[in-house]
Amino acid sequence: MAETTTEEHLETQPEAFGKPIVLTLEKKKSKKKRRYSKGFEEAQRMERHLTRSTHRMARAVEEGLSTYRKRSSQSARKKQDGAIRDFLPNSGLAMTRAMKEASPIPYDMARAMNTPESRKRLRRQLRSVSRTLRRWRW
Repeated sequence: MAETTTEEHLETQPEAFGKPIVLTLEKKKSKKKRRYSKGFEEAQRMERHLTRSTHRMARAVEEGLSTYRKRSSQSARKKQDGAIRDFLPNSGLAMTRAMKEASPIPYDMARAMNTPESRKRLRRQLRSVSRTLRRWRW
């Protein structure tokens, strides 16, 4: 095996060693902020959160019904009166899938309601209720 010197080795390499490599980075396009009228910001944010959770509920119902229909159809093809025989297991699985999809809804609703404005309103209401209850004390 013949040994090559460094000079011979450099001659066989591509000419890319002499050229600088230039990387161009593209700027990430920033999201536009949502714009609200003064006084309506809380209502619009709450509406957006509530429609999101409503959409999740619709997806959960769809998931449950499609699971039930698929399993019921399979049961009917497999055995006589299979859809009736397997009603409970099929509907149970459908409910499981629907509840799995719908499980984050209470948290979504709590997040929608937990705004600084709503907390301020709640504090005011609690204060007025406590004043009323103080009058009724024995």
